[in-house]
Amino acid sequence: MKIPTPDTRTPLPLRDPTRDASLNHYWSYHSLPALLACKQPLTDSADEDLFIAVHQVCEISFHQMIIDLQRTLAAWRTAMDAPADGICDELTEAAYFLKRVVRLWRSVNTTMPVLADMRGFAQFRTSIGPTSGFQSLQFRHIEILSGVASIYWQGGTADAQGQLHVAETEFDRLFGATVAAWRQAHREHSLAFLWRTWCDRVAAAPPDLKATARAAAAGFLALLKDYDTAQSAFHHSHLQLAVVQLQRVGVELGTGGTSFKDYLAKYGRDVAPLFEGLA
Repeated sequence: MKIPTPDTRTPLPLRDPTRDASLNHYWSYHSLPALLACKQPLTDSADEDLFIAVHQVCEISFHQMIIDLQRTLAAWRTAMDAPADGICDELTEAAYFLKRVVRLWRSVNTTMPVLADMRGFAQFRTSIGPTSGFQSLQFRHIEILSGVASIYWQGGTADAQGQLHVAETEFDRLFGATVAAWRQAHREHSLAFLWRTWCDRVAAAPPDLKATARAAAAGFLALLKDYDTAQSAFHHSHLQLAVVQLQRVGVELGTGGTSFKDYLAKYGRDVAPLFEGLA
């Protein structure tokens, strides 16, 4: 069964029918004054300005990735819940959104290394307090949508006495319930879960149907592989960046209190790959 493609050619009405579209301009439509005002360094370091910009670019990308991952999951679920066997349906709609997510991953993986040759980290490091990439709520959301089952980051800031750093305790205080709700909602609705479900159905199918299913899904499965590679690459580049910058300031702990080498390497050791058996 071919899943119909939504009509994207018909103009949609304005959310606010009183708005005059002729008054839209590039700077106002994209809210550029507000966007640029969001970058507020705490010191006069030009490198702090760069540090904020790079992380904000990543967070904006994460936001769109979440939107398109949710669309990917909905389209894949629709295809598998369709009449007939549920494994030979075209995954064109799911692939459309997943391809964009993969491209956004590549954008993030290109943006983050911009900080590798930043010289002024010591100028503002102590001023930003416990601020840490460890605290990115959107990144956690992406991992949950991807199907990361374990809370591998939990306890990642514990010191030698087992005391958690404020970066982790404050994150849990503000967002712990949200993360728990996401984990519950996506326990059976994530990329990894749908991958396992699809594999189980293919394994139980007659030989001729297996070949048909794999052929129909080939393009989508290649995107899943690219997605897994890109997500792992982000973890690796974050580790490399931390190694370079923290060596420059002569410390062993990240701003979030993590023994960064152990924590950042944990994903590759305990979680990846997301899609077992994907060739």
